[in-house]
Amino acid sequence: MKFRFCGDGDCPDWVLAEIISTLSVLSAKNLETLAGLVAKRILGREFEENAIKALTADISNDGKSIVACIHFLLINASRHAVSETVFSEEIQQLGLPKEHAAAMCHVLADNVTQIRQRLQDKAFRINELSSVRYIPPSAEHPDNTVGCAKFELKISQELVDGLPEDTTHVLNIERANVAALLDELKEVRKTLQQYSWRPKE
Repeated sequence: MKFRFCGDGDCPDWVLAEIISTLSVLSAKNLETLAGLVAKRILGREFEENAIKALTADISNDGKSIVACIHFLLINASRHAVSETVFSEEIQQLGLPKEHAAAMCHVLADNVTQIRQRLQDKAFRINELSSVRYIPPSAEHPDNTVGCAKFELKISQELVDGLPEDTTHVLNIERANVAALLDELKEVRKTLQQYSWRPKE
């Protein structure tokens, strides 16, 4: 079955399973509260992890799968600009009770404009690199990789298990390649600076 909130595609099996096994088990009031917290997270506000755990304590160990499902529903309904009526009908077809569907629609209506704007702002920022730091060898952490330089990369809003998280990665690069990489990045910056990103009047 095709769904408009999925871009006229199939709904992922894991979303269907989560709707049936967990979202439907929550009370409609708790689902609306939880969806509101997820909407705040989508909009870049503080992730209220303790509140989410309290709402999902009876049906989930950590609430991550529930949050991932609600995140998917809100993001896709906003991205594909489906009406509340269509969204309600389709998530009911997936097994969500009518009262629960109404709760989800209420949260969507309150946040859809901001979510769409957020999606537009982040359209070219998938797994955005937020910082790079060189990690020099030290007595506590000697450089065990011969001929390599170690860097710490921080990624903003990387998708981890279906949820956006700020992550940190450590990368080893051959020292011979570091200078070449730096020269290439300088050339890219020079090229980008030739373009004006201001909107036309």
